[in-house]
Amino acid sequence: MRVRHAGSGFTLLELVIALAILALVSVNVTLVTRTGSQAVRSGAFWQTLNDEADQTLDRISLALMASDASNLYPIAISPLYTNAVSYKVSLGVEDGQPVESPPESISWEELEDRGRIQWRENPGLPEERGVTWSNWVPSFFDGETFNGSDDNGNALVDESGLAFDMEGDLVNIHLTIERPNPDGQPVPVTRKIQVTCRN
Repeated sequence: MRVRHAGSGFTLLELVIALAILALVSVNVTLVTRTGSQAVRSGAFWQTLNDEADQTLDRISLALMASDASNLYPIAISPLYTNAVSYKVSLGVEDGQPVESPPESISWEELEDRGRIQWRENPGLPEERGVTWSNWVPSFFDGETFNGSDDNGNALVDESGLAFDMEGDLVNIHLTIERPNPDGQPVPVTRKIQVTCRN
């Protein structure tokens, strides 16, 4: 029987086992920390992506709901669509006459590798002013490609990342926002809503 005397150290085998256990614990802690960090980044990414889609769609919807249906141009009926609309907002009545805003427009505009949504007041005039509502709108709506077919089954053909089609006073708004995720892969989210213009 082997007896360890006071003051004797660890054997080489005991030291190797202790180091192996320490390495395993360190690897596990690192993996848990990394997984938690990735989950936080992924959650923040999805929150940002969905917030941008919701906020952009809300801005477009509110603008068109306040517009006069008779001033909405152009009129596109499914399967046709338009990626830009011009309109005027009804401001009320003064001395028995309707009062309208200056002309406004919402349009998808091409950038180098994607598109943006631009709102303009007095488009094309010297007093024009504008605001970009999103810089992350792809050339085509999610699931759509340029081939003359309705690839995603939404009754439109080859529609862009922002598309409008009309049914009388009703306007269907189709929107895709696409951003690269933390791994650099493009991730789309889509929104569709139907709004009613003022009569």
